Amino acid sequence: MSWINANTKLFGLVGHNISYTLSPAIHNYIFQETGYNAIYLAFDIPEEKFGRDIYTIIDLCEGINITIPYKEKVIEFLNDIDHNSERIGAVNTIHRGRGYNTDYIAIKSLVNEKMGSIAGMICYIYGAGGAAKASAVALGDLGCKLFIVNRSVERAVELVRRLGRLGYEAYVGNTCTDSVDIVVNATPNPSYVHDSCLTAKLVVELVYTPVETILVRKAKNRGVKIVNGIEVLVRQAIESQKIWNGIYFPEDRVIGYLYGRKFIW
Repeated sequence: MSWINANTKLFGLVGHNISYTLSPAIHNYIFQETGYNAIYLAFDIPEEKFGRDIYTIIDLCEGINITIPYKEKVIEFLNDIDHNSERIGAVNTIHRGRGYNTDYIAIKSLVNEKMGSIAGMICYIYGAGGAAKASAVALGDLGCKLFIVNRSVERAVELVRRLGRLGYEAYVGNTCTDSVDIVVNATPNPSYVHDSCLTAKLVVELVYTPVETILVRKAKNRGVKIVNGIEVLVRQAIESQKIWNGIYFPEDRVIGYLYGRKFIW
């Protein structure tokens, strides 16, 4: 990258088993197009080395994104977290030692754009990790009645209790009922979402490779509205750029670049 010099700022993604990630492609494209002197790298850190390495990465980097499996664990290594991250219990963006959650911002804004008011609607969230927590708080803030479905019932119960303490109406779910309005897949496996959920008005898919997952394809075939994983990924990336650098970059240009370079299909 020809712009790298002694003044180049370092940004990056921290996770484990993240060879699939599109974050370096997205952020380096934005830096290049805006003329911002920075580079974005992926740091794949095994769990046994996370506690040793994360402090160094936070110190070295101007800004960081956090992904699986560290969105919750990273909080104890930060100087401070914002209000939304505190409520959620997970962080996906760091700037100078302070944690933020742009997953929350992305999901809340995209659902609002697709659906308008959802107060009183029934929302099923599959998963109980960091992305599921951000989804649950975002939908709770929009007025949803929340149902959490997870293979580990203990983790689902833990999340439901957390949501209850925040003042949301939340329950452990199993499969969707006929009255479901919104379904979020916050697991790595789109097939985990039961077909009974496809009576919903909106499906939010957080998996982005391929863009048309089996869940997205089934929902489209039934005429259900979709928020796909690329929409969420790019929206949260743009929100991270705003926090780090005050940069706003058009989402459609990023998505066009990813398709044009065949990073997504």
